[in-house]
Amino acid sequence: MEKKKNFRITSASAVVAVAILFTIGGCKKLDEKVYSTEVKSNYYANGNEVVAAYVYPYSFLQTSIYAVQFTIEEFPTDEAVAPNWDNQDYSNGEWIRFHQHQWNPQEDFIQYQWSNLFQDIGYCNNFIDDIQSVKTSGYTLPIPVSQMVAEVKLVRALNYYWALSEFGNVPIVEHTNVKSPPNNTRAEVFAFIESEIKNNIAALGEKGDATWYGHFTKTAAYALLAKLYLNAQVFTGTQRWSDCAAACDQIINSGKYQLDSTWNTPFLAHNEGSKENILVVPFDANYQPGFNAVDQQLWGDLIQKYNLSNYPWSKIVTQESFFDLYSANDARINQWLVGAQYYTDANGNQQPIPGWYDQTGNLVITPHIDKLNNPSAGFGQGVNNVKYEIQSGTLSNPIGDEMNNDLVVFRLSDIIMMKAECLMRENGGAAGADAIALVNSVRARSFKPGATGSGYTTQTLTLDELLNERGREFSYEMKRREDLIRFGHFEDAWWEKTADANKDHELYPIPANILTSNPALKQNPGY
Repeated sequence: MEKKKNFRITSASAVVAVAILFTIGGCKKLDEKVYSTEVKSNYYANGNEVVAAYVYPYSFLQTSIYAVQFTIEEFPTDEAVAPNWDNQDYSNGEWIRFHQHQWNPQEDFIQYQWSNLFQDIGYCNNFIDDIQSVKTSGYTLPIPVSQMVAEVKLVRALNYYWALSEFGNVPIVEHTNVKSPPNNTRAEVFAFIESEIKNNIAALGEKGDATWYGHFTKTAAYALLAKLYLNAQVFTGTQRWSDCAAACDQIINSGKYQLDSTWNTPFLAHNEGSKENILVVPFDANYQPGFNAVDQQLWGDLIQKYNLSNYPWSKIVTQESFFDLYSANDARINQWLVGAQYYTDANGNQQPIPGWYDQTGNLVITPHIDKLNNPSAGFGQGVNNVKYEIQSGTLSNPIGDEMNNDLVVFRLSDIIMMKAECLMRENGGAAGADAIALVNSVRARSFKPGATGSGYTTQTLTLDELLNERGREFSYEMKRREDLIRFGHFEDAWWEKTADANKDHELYPIPANILTSNPALKQNPGY
């Protein structure tokens, strides 16, 4: 089994962190002055400090990808939702506004996302700029500096990809200490990301190298490039389906990855052994905390079921219509907790879990949710997602429970489904035998051989059905927002949401405090 790369920030990087915090973006804006008196000769004094600065952009992803990126990508969709029930709304209505596409430039989580993206871009820029003048010839380093720079440029490209998708016309900043940069067009940001990926692939390592896990490899870079091309028509107005398919082929034909034999293997605790995961953000309950789906995605009364140290927050559930996409014989339906719930007592016997608050008797989870805003009731309404395996007795910290699952960014099943979509798009939306074979290769493992509905035909696989199948396969993987936009359904009406009047909400607003601190930026349309 592969070992995780340890991204824990140690004391050797403390000086690096202090200096970086004052670079572009800081926590809130793009034009901070630099007050640190540290210089490169002080904080790149040995190989350990070089490595600490190199892994810092990776480490920062642990603080933000589930805590904020998940919210930004899932809550405005028909998938994950955080209702207000029994006065459990801790967000002052923000989650309801996300669900109904009524957010504004003052929303906390939109501000967090902008700050996170540009803070990590700042960490990348800091390392890329500084390492050019550091003499490392006498240092002991795990990989060449050229590979470190290529990887960090790909981390920067990933952050810019999310910024392009979520905010659109964002400023391209490649160096530290840039003051008040203006917006670049979405097409310019697209071209920048494309060139950064292409120009750095050759210098990257590959799966199987000693330090590949959790890092950008050649195949991970092609995965990001494929995702960029998949959404090119949304981002720039020009489709790039054939380029996307070619990038997918680089991964499929590499021989580096295989589909895991079961649908949930990529999400098990200690999932380093997955054959299909291409890029992950590593988490560890002891040393790399930050993935707390166990807290956010479970009903509080399930504390007994999983022997947890803290009560889950009863925050995130799934919309009924999305749950209804799954058939009973689809093994992927097992990622949802539904029906009567039980725990195992000290004698190994199954005991019913008592309900909370307005739910009398025992806890029974129902797919149906009465209201999005239901301050006097609602417990037990809405299925819980447990796609990422929850270990019994998950490690506790002062504010919750931590998980040992590495969070998946790219995996082979998505690459296969992306290629199938490209083939269908180039065929006028119709599925040929090649697209059918690709989609069925992923779907087959979730059904018993020959089971009803286990495979598509050229008549049953339409583009809308491909969207449904992507929903089933990639639920809670932060893909639904982009998928709904690309398939033209983001503006649709769904439960407790009316249809959008226009497409303005396909982009988030630039946060109000960012516009105040940098008047060179222009707000997105509709805000």
